[in-house]
Amino acid sequence: MLQQLYIRNYALIKEVRIELANGFTVVTGETGAGKSILLGALGLILGERADTSVLREAAEKCIVEGIFYNDRLKQHPLAVEQEWTAESAWYLRREILPTGKSRAFINDTPVTLTQLQSFAGQLVDLHQQFDTQELVEGDFQRTLLDAMAGQLPEADSYHQAYQQWQFDKRALEQLITEQERSRNEQDYLQHVWQELEEASFKTDEIESLEEQVRVAGQSEGMTQAIAAVLERLQGEGENILLQIRRSHQSLSAYENNSDSLKQWSDRLHAVDLELRDLSQEIDRAADRFRSDPEKLNAWQERLSLGFRLLKKHGCQRTADLLELQAQLQTKLRGVQSLESRIRELEVQCAKQEKALLEKANQLHHNRLKIIPTWAAQIDRLLKQVGMPTARFQVELRETSLQAYGIDACIFLMDANYSEGMGEPNWQPVRKVASGGELSRLMLCIKSLVADRLDLPTMIFDEIDAGISGEAAKQEGRILQSLGNDKQVICITHQPQVAAKGGDHLHVSKAATGQGIETQVNRLSEEERIETLARMMSGEQPTEAARNNARELRLA
Repeated sequence: MLQQLYIRNYALIKEVRIELANGFTVVTGETGAGKSILLGALGLILGERADTSVLREAAEKCIVEGIFYNDRLKQHPLAVEQEWTAESAWYLRREILPTGKSRAFINDTPVTLTQLQSFAGQLVDLHQQFDTQELVEGDFQRTLLDAMAGQLPEADSYHQAYQQWQFDKRALEQLITEQERSRNEQDYLQHVWQELEEASFKTDEIESLEEQVRVAGQSEGMTQAIAAVLERLQGEGENILLQIRRSHQSLSAYENNSDSLKQWSDRLHAVDLELRDLSQEIDRAADRFRSDPEKLNAWQERLSLGFRLLKKHGCQRTADLLELQAQLQTKLRGVQSLESRIRELEVQCAKQEKALLEKANQLHHNRLKIIPTWAAQIDRLLKQVGMPTARFQVELRETSLQAYGIDACIFLMDANYSEGMGEPNWQPVRKVASGGELSRLMLCIKSLVADRLDLPTMIFDEIDAGISGEAAKQEGRILQSLGNDKQVICITHQPQVAAKGGDHLHVSKAATGQGIETQVNRLSEEERIETLARMMSGEQPTEAARNNARELRLA
């Protein structure tokens, strides 16, 4: 419930603190006194937008704060996230700064406007005269019907399952689209991968082949150079080895006679041995440098294949081709896994659809079952609020699976049905009900579903417009009955409604040294009698009017 509303620097209100009781509270006052200002201020902490035009004093900020009691909100996602316990109360505050900036707080914690709207929406149901537009909307009608059928949790559970089904269906459609796109390129990917797979290049093979072919291209020159060296070392006649050997022999004959000759002789012998070893090594390796036409041709063919693939795929090195081959293999495996995922999702979506259809049929059955009883209850209440010839009905039109089942819900009415004159002429309420009739219909409906919708505080703004007399009295009784279990606040011009309130707040304007101010006062019983009498007979009520007011209070 809303225990206290504090308003400062809002429109005609300088500062006011309003204590509110549980049960049925009425708010009265002359037209223009500021009753709508109270709702405007309350709207701020319910998350409505505002600007600096609401400031009474342009240089000061506006503050609106509401203190609420509601244990159920401990389970709200925002309360859980912020670890709010609210053992005593919830404090909702809104500030409008002179700069035009708006700030919102819950329990002194800054929140966004969207968060405030979500949270406050669980605390207050604000019904204004033109809010009855909701009554002609299919989703709202379906919610009311499910509330009466006692299946709001089941409807929400179905809705969540439906959303998951829709999400999975979209995922399936995307996978199928991706599969179709993949199939168009799969043959090409397979061809390119197969070409690279058959080429079967090893790491750095193209670069190695390029070097081998380059070296092989110079083999003839190298072979000739080796042959010339061997000829000089080993050839017939005066070759180098023979000359060195003879030189060594010439000196070795005298090496015992001179240390120098001994050293030279030893060095010539060492050179002779080294050159003989080198000559033998060159001779043994000479075959490796001779050209092998078959091998060279094989190298050139494979190198040509490598160059062609490098050019075809815009690559620079063997490593680039191998990386491309690995990427293609991954893509081809992805196509195969895509097919597997599609099959899984198809099975999953089919199961979801079957389960949803079963739940939707149960929701449909429960809705059909409650309609006759609910329509009869509303017809009875409509008679009480001055619509004796009105009849109410609900039509369910079966559809395909939708967000809340297989029903399109339509509220119907015959505002002028006469018993014994045939069947009612059912028409959608939006076509046949006036604004006042819609307001009364909404009151009748809310009085029946309030407990099921779990609306802790219900506020009605001039819902009794266009009625008077007995109809207004009956409307007051309905609101009074609602107040037995809920906090109900009603702004009214009807004395018959105002008389039923357990608490009575009076809004007035007064001239002060700082201009006109809106003031809110709680009335005593005698003040209530006087106010009711004025509402019935004007500013100078007669004693008869006061007696009528007392009767209204007792009725």
